[in-house]
Amino acid sequence: MRTRVVSVTGALVLSSVVAFAQQSQPPKGRGNTKQAPAKAAGPPTAAAPVAPPQIVVAGLKVIGSGLGKNGSEIEPFHDHPGTFIALAIQPPKGSGIVAVDDDNSKLESFADDKGTSLLEEGRIGPFPKVAEDGSVAMVEVEVRGRPAAGASSLTVTGTIAVMLANGSKPTRVANLKLEDGQAFKVGTTNMTVNTAKVSDDSTEVTFGLPRSVLQTLRETRFFDSKNQPLEASRRSSGYMNQKAEVEFEVKTKDKVVTVEFELWQNTKTVKAPFSVQAGLGAVAGRAADASAGASDKPAAAAEPEKKPAKPVGPPPAVGPTEGAASVEAVVKQMQTAAVAGKASQVISVIYPTDRSQYGQGVAMALAFSTMAALDKPEVADKLQKELDVLYAKHHLTPPFTRDADDLFKGTDLPAFVTDAFAFLKSHAAKGDKPEEYLPVPSGKPENVKIDGDTATASLSGKDVNFAKIGSKWFIRL
Repeated sequence: MRTRVVSVTGALVLSSVVAFAQQSQPPKGRGNTKQAPAKAAGPPTAAAPVAPPQIVVAGLKVIGSGLGKNGSEIEPFHDHPGTFIALAIQPPKGSGIVAVDDDNSKLESFADDKGTSLLEEGRIGPFPKVAEDGSVAMVEVEVRGRPAAGASSLTVTGTIAVMLANGSKPTRVANLKLEDGQAFKVGTTNMTVNTAKVSDDSTEVTFGLPRSVLQTLRETRFFDSKNQPLEASRRSSGYMNQKAEVEFEVKTKDKVVTVEFELWQNTKTVKAPFSVQAGLGAVAGRAADASAGASDKPAAAAEPEKKPAKPVGPPPAVGPTEGAASVEAVVKQMQTAAVAGKASQVISVIYPTDRSQYGQGVAMALAFSTMAALDKPEVADKLQKELDVLYAKHHLTPPFTRDADDLFKGTDLPAFVTDAFAFLKSHAAKGDKPEEYLPVPSGKPENVKIDGDTATASLSGKDVNFAKIGSKWFIRL
């Protein structure tokens, strides 16, 4: 018995550390939870979305019959025979994804280019995944059928129900006692500290809250008595009927902390139709898999290991040519330098400890760019070969989702970003503005609010953080 297997996973997870990179328009067709010490708040409340979410292919897996007893004793990738397509979902500009409702999504057709319908036992889901910042989601489409011999592409259509939000709002609960049974309010919502247990250098705290609030909980941040951010990670969450719990591990032994709950606002469920094509020849090659960070493991096993948040420390030392005189000057320098291809000037106004994370976001955006040509094998192969050369030149090896500092160890970051800018500009669609493809914030800073050595500003409908070192300002990712 011969087993036929084709497996591909695209570099889907666009890192939330470069939130503004996701605002710029990538080449056509392209588009987990630790608390970062100073992360930008979500987009402010805005008008209802008018554009549908964008849905593209992020991965493809075809599994043949198993081996051994009953043909199922040994199964490729520990999964049953069938065809699986992972879909990346990006919200309209100014919106975030709260949840993907696979129960109310519908798979309408799933066929190969030989005219074979593969809809047997077809379904969307289960267990969709949503990025922590709501910037992207992924859902798998699964059928039992497999492509006919000689088939080279698949066409899939259907509708995906997506809950979108047009902003998020942080609400602080000051001086919260981490004691079992402690009641408090977030706005008008009653919540409780169900349990609080100190162990070693941290506290495990579980909050009780309504199920409806858990679903809209975008992020939770903890601060000490001096309003300094505390390292924290979300451990688990769950619900029964309308009651829910969410558990965190917070690096503190303090009995009193300030907690900031950021909740999605103005939620609305839309049913987004999709029609996608996946060309087998475009994605099955070894080179394409390697540079896109692909894995021969099932999608669930390929999720990157979560890293602890970096500890908060004193501001790093900077040189005389780094930073800018104001928040506005930071943004302007990033925009003008990117168009001019001067990556070093872009990087010089990024907070020093965030620079490798910026490079990581650029690398992942490049890997994701080939998704635009999945149905054009020759174009996809040419793009992938160009990217292979670019990655090799700068000694970058997948997976690109690993620790950013490790990824760029020994790499000249400005030189890599310079080449990445050139690649993105050279592949801009005819008639489009090349600067729209570059991973820098667009527009002018609005509603700039300065609080000592930190500041926030609204850029293209999203709040972005800034920090000052000495007399110079830097953007935070």
